[in-house]
Amino acid sequence: MNHPYSQRTTLLVAFAVETLSVTWLLKIPGWAPFLSILYFVSGTVLAGLLLYFPALRLPQFNRRQLADPITLYRLVTIGLIGLVLYTWCHYWFEEMPIDIYNADMLPIIKVMGERFIAGQHSHIYDTIPWIWHGVQPIYLPTMWQPYVPAIAMGIDMRWVLAACLLFSFGAFVAVYRPQSHRYLSFFTAVIAFLLFWWVVADNTPGLVSVAEEATVIAYYVLLVLALVSGKPWQIGIAASLCLLSRYALVGWIPAYVLYLLLEKKGRSLFWFGLTSLACFVLFFLLPVGWETFLRLAGLPGDYVAFAARVWKDSPDVFSTAPGFAWFFGPHRIALLHRLLIILSFGAPLLFVGFCYWKFRGPRRSTAESPATAREMPANLPLATLKLTLVVFYCFIDVPYLYLFYTSSFVSLIAVTLLLREPPTSTPAPNPTL
Repeated sequence: MNHPYSQRTTLLVAFAVETLSVTWLLKIPGWAPFLSILYFVSGTVLAGLLLYFPALRLPQFNRRQLADPITLYRLVTIGLIGLVLYTWCHYWFEEMPIDIYNADMLPIIKVMGERFIAGQHSHIYDTIPWIWHGVQPIYLPTMWQPYVPAIAMGIDMRWVLAACLLFSFGAFVAVYRPQSHRYLSFFTAVIAFLLFWWVVADNTPGLVSVAEEATVIAYYVLLVLALVSGKPWQIGIAASLCLLSRYALVGWIPAYVLYLLLEKKGRSLFWFGLTSLACFVLFFLLPVGWETFLRLAGLPGDYVAFAARVWKDSPDVFSTAPGFAWFFGPHRIALLHRLLIILSFGAPLLFVGFCYWKFRGPRRSTAESPATAREMPANLPLATLKLTLVVFYCFIDVPYLYLFYTSSFVSLIAVTLLLREPPTSTPAPNPTL
């Protein structure tokens, strides 16, 4: 199938609008509600456009490429990114120490990690008396577990955040290929730089100083790479890391299972399920136990009351970040929460079902051509992932700004991989670094 230049341009425009809607355009006072709509529309368009491109592929690496100058340029670029990250992180760490009065996420995670190191596995989720007179930890296992080594070594646990951001931006550099679609690739790099500078230097969302979301971003970048690889055991591991850090992926799981069933990929479904189960046991049941799992499974029911407290204590959260919560206001939180649950599950399932109806059914026969069976879009799992994140975060009860960058990095890696493909419909050889 031939994909005109304008179609790739539209994809890049959607990516640019989505990225700017959660970064620099937020500097304009009062624009956040309008940007919420732009963010939702652009993210949805991006998910839909992914269906019409050939299957994304990862670059193939071999030993001979170690001597390739392009490989050296990539390594130098990643090294420079690491240097900038180190410089800015060191600045922000001194400027904003880990303290509950700056933000309580990392202090709570630190206590959870200390309890794990001390062998108090059954008490990891007990209340913490000295934080807000007894706060209840709610963070899922793969959210706090990456910080355990840093806590054990006595170093600033936020260096884990820096490492996760280095991995995420390093993945972009690794798959970036400026030789294909040079102008579009150039603008992709510009958008990536704007995102990098917003996250690291501007630090408005607090991703390198007070928020824990960089670990989630790294998990989702890993999931995108796993989906492109097509290996079900890798997808199972990456999806488990994502789901056991935040609930955002919960609606994608049944949609992906439906996709595998419709495509009759029983072997892939088996390995995906087996690795997911193994990760659930390894990261969740063994460290914290079944009772804690049942307790955490009921947490979403408490979000309505939590959102009401945020509306009362920090209403600026809803007017300075994207998300539809601002349109619902403090008196329709329960309605918004119901929509979040319904759409988080319903939208991905309907999306996969619609694609099956549109693409998989036989074409109508004509005098010139008989009816032929069609295939599902190769990028449907990735497109469904993108749609899932857009819907979940737009309808989330409390739209903290740092939450939205997970979806931005999914777009960044997906668009960069897409622009690696040659501009013609001729089958391309295996991509290289």
